[in-house]
Amino acid sequence: MANDTVTYSAEYLAQDRRALVNTFYSLPIPLEIISTLYRCYVKASPHSEGHLGYDDYLIVWATITAVAECIAGLVYGPPGGLGRHVQTLKPGELSHYLEGDYIFSHFYDFAIASTKLSILALYHRIFVTTKMRVMVRITAGLVLVWLIEMEIILGLGCQPIQGWWDPAISATAKCVDKVAFTYSTNILNLIFDLWIFSMPIPIILKLQVNREKRIALCCLFSIGLGICALSIARLSVVFSAGSGDVTWEEVPLGILSALEPCGAILCANLPIVYREVIRSFKRLGSNVRSTKNASSGSKPYGGSAGQEWIRIDASGTKKVADGFPKASVTRGNTADGEKDLTMRRGIKVEQEFKIQSTGSTHHSGKDLV
Repeated sequence: MANDTVTYSAEYLAQDRRALVNTFYSLPIPLEIISTLYRCYVKASPHSEGHLGYDDYLIVWATITAVAECIAGLVYGPPGGLGRHVQTLKPGELSHYLEGDYIFSHFYDFAIASTKLSILALYHRIFVTTKMRVMVRITAGLVLVWLIEMEIILGLGCQPIQGWWDPAISATAKCVDKVAFTYSTNILNLIFDLWIFSMPIPIILKLQVNREKRIALCCLFSIGLGICALSIARLSVVFSAGSGDVTWEEVPLGILSALEPCGAILCANLPIVYREVIRSFKRLGSNVRSTKNASSGSKPYGGSAGQEWIRIDASGTKKVADGFPKASVTRGNTADGEKDLTMRRGIKVEQEFKIQSTGSTHHSGKDLV
């Protein structure tokens, strides 16, 4: 009678990727939190709208669920054997990992869907054409249906539900095909990403601004298409969900599942924070130059360190934020100073003005979003 026992080498059994998993489960947490907190700070500041909108609340919820996803991965992943070969696991470790993977999947679904809804809420706020808003609402409804479907399958896809994570019960449980389910989730996710991040491009291309500004706006709003690369990469490793050596083969899938929501949140926050980031760097550069001028004894130029924005209401009245000097506003005559704060073809565009006051010069305009 043939011996079917498989012998594994010591080198094979010693392979360990737990440190890699811990690193990539930990890295997104500070990135997501800092990015979203900075977004909220920018939106709540007097220079911006002074309050949070629906898109901000949705991205806060997305951040909470994305962080919870990473924490679940850290608690259940490597401690349950993720990063080691299944042949090295102790009794109960595989079940511990699979239970954590089930929890991880719930947080992943909510993080991805909430980020998409936040982006759509942003579109609804800044693109004011009826056609665009109808498209946004329909897409948001489809995203909600997709999320509900995923949660129903996770909740009812195995009878009993312990079949998702208990190998002893899964042998007799009635469960959906896990690989097919994961494939369908990723394909729909990829389609939504391609559609959502492409939605603003036709409107932006019709704006009455120069080509460079149209290209810059297209890049700003479609930068999230880069997240599609993560979705495609995740799709290419979905087969690992049905692997016999699941704790080893699912390492790339787990890492990409943590990075994808992180990348989506960063891209969703970028249109809000990019202007403040640029201003911060300009203020820093101005302070450095002022320090150098002071140390060299030269008389510094009487300009302020950085840019501040003013609000312009519907009647064209310029309102300076509290704490700033009373100033007269004149139209700048340089090419760099022209940014339109008008509603053209459904997008809020900017206009940069030069504010001149005693002893200071500010460049001012309304934030794009």
